[in-house]
Amino acid sequence: MREVLVNMQGVTFTYEGSSDPALKNVDFTLHKGEFVLLTGPGGAGKTTLCSCLNGLIPNFFMGRFSGKVEVCGLDTKKVSIGQLSQKVGLIFQDPLSQLVCNTVIDEVAFGPENLGVPSAEIEQRIRQAIEAVRLKGLEDKQPTGLSGGQQQAVALAAILAMLPEVFVLDEPTANIDPLGSRQVFSLVRELARQGKTVLLVSHKIEDLVDLVDRMVVMDQGKIIAQGPPRQVLQDTRRLKELGLAPPQVAELALELRKAGLVKDGFYPITVEEALAGLQPLASVRSPLPSPKSAPANEPRAAGTRDGAPPAIEVRDLHFQYPGNGSDALNGINLTIERGEFVGIIGQNGSGKSTLVKHFDGLLMPCSGSVKIFGQETRAMSPKTLVSKVGYVFQNPDLQLFKSVVREELAFGLRNIGLGEAEINRRIAEAAQVMGNTDVLDRNPDSLDKGRRQRVAVASVLAMGSDILVVDEPTTGQDPKRAREVMEEARRFNALGKTVIVISHDMKLIAEFVHRVVIMKAGRILFDGNVREAFAQEDILTDTCLDSPQITQLGIKLGAGVVLTVQELAAYLQNKGGEIDGPDRDRLSAR
Repeated sequence: MREVLVNMQGVTFTYEGSSDPALKNVDFTLHKGEFVLLTGPGGAGKTTLCSCLNGLIPNFFMGRFSGKVEVCGLDTKKVSIGQLSQKVGLIFQDPLSQLVCNTVIDEVAFGPENLGVPSAEIEQRIRQAIEAVRLKGLEDKQPTGLSGGQQQAVALAAILAMLPEVFVLDEPTANIDPLGSRQVFSLVRELARQGKTVLLVSHKIEDLVDLVDRMVVMDQGKIIAQGPPRQVLQDTRRLKELGLAPPQVAELALELRKAGLVKDGFYPITVEEALAGLQPLASVRSPLPSPKSAPANEPRAAGTRDGAPPAIEVRDLHFQYPGNGSDALNGINLTIERGEFVGIIGQNGSGKSTLVKHFDGLLMPCSGSVKIFGQETRAMSPKTLVSKVGYVFQNPDLQLFKSVVREELAFGLRNIGLGEAEINRRIAEAAQVMGNTDVLDRNPDSLDKGRRQRVAVASVLAMGSDILVVDEPTTGQDPKRAREVMEEARRFNALGKTVIVISHDMKLIAEFVHRVVIMKAGRILFDGNVREAFAQEDILTDTCLDSPQITQLGIKLGAGVVLTVQELAAYLQNKGGEIDGPDRDRLSAR
């Protein structure tokens, strides 16, 4: 039997100022060389459990602690955080909270240097860690000047270079593009094969089910399920009720089992398994319309009306950050009409955030022009731009500055001169939509990153701007909350407002947006219908992206480019092409 490296017994912890325990009598073990996926809805206690493993709880975060935690034979209550850091490498959800050096290479070297590792070995560790997380060429860059995904990669490289016995990774790929996520997961799998122990917190169940040894599900401070992934995933309905996202092929199988089209024992978790079981069923179906002719989620805006200018017009836009020798944006031309719902996708560092920051004046062109409703951003005052364009940052901590959530939501509304009654109405409405009603009187700093992100989104929604720009709205959110953010963006769009979303979640892009812009190295490679976008396999591969699992399966089954589980379920039930009206509702409700 493998050696136990982590042993938690009867652990209960309640944060100072809270009456409800974040962990409730938790028993948990990790064995040497084990790779474990820890998942669950927001607020389940996952981050709190992670903080117990390197002594942050009970030695740093204040609160009431009971039970016992042993890591590599050390009682976490009796040794320092510094001693435990040599045994446990912890990556936080927010990478900036643990990056302290001026360059990437210094950040990666920091840990080994403090451990007294010989210089030659430090250099080798730096090289291996930087190559593993795709940061080669960025060694001399400042971490604060990198994209959110690149910052997360730096934090991971810094932990890799320390070679701890236990890796505790709390959402290490939340800001990383799909290919980068898979590379990190494969790297972590290899670490486990080499005898390292890994606890990885993630909502990306689909990408991990065939890599991890064990899957652990938490809810409301308790472990409610654990075991081999295939065993846990058989209860697909329960996972969905918790707000989690099982593999899309598992969701599809659930729909088909209920329809009596497949046997009760059909539980695929990969595209290959689903393909093998569903090919006979698909062989008697006709393919869906081609990407160019098939409607997407909604029709794309036909253009301006009555000669009115578009919402956003970008012409030959170039931008270079100070001290950087290359263009972050290189000749961008883009028109976004009023009422469009646009997804901007691409690998980390492709220029997505740099582009959208030009829409609200956070950045100004080095050359070229950006117009909002026909006006040059250079000629617009900050107050006018803010009233026209609402911007939700990728990192909520760059946006939140008030000491009370309620005041955060009220700040912009007061600045544009609204009365208190209207301010209170908008605060209540935005807080209800984003699930923030219970934290209106709390300090945003006391909330986890997912909750802080929801506060940031609510503060922008309350403003009611004509254009909403959301940079990675689902970072740190569980799948249920991520969908709620996108549903709110859809409702905002249904009012005739323009929505631009940056995301690495291809499932949400496929389901919600009308039009997709794919970027690489500061240029636009593709701009068109969302269904056609996911037919561009070469471009997706070139930009470190991929199509959703259900889209991949649909293509392999000969169904064409499907965007959702419901579309492929209807196709396999011989309902023909697009789902609409009652069929969509009936399938979604199951």
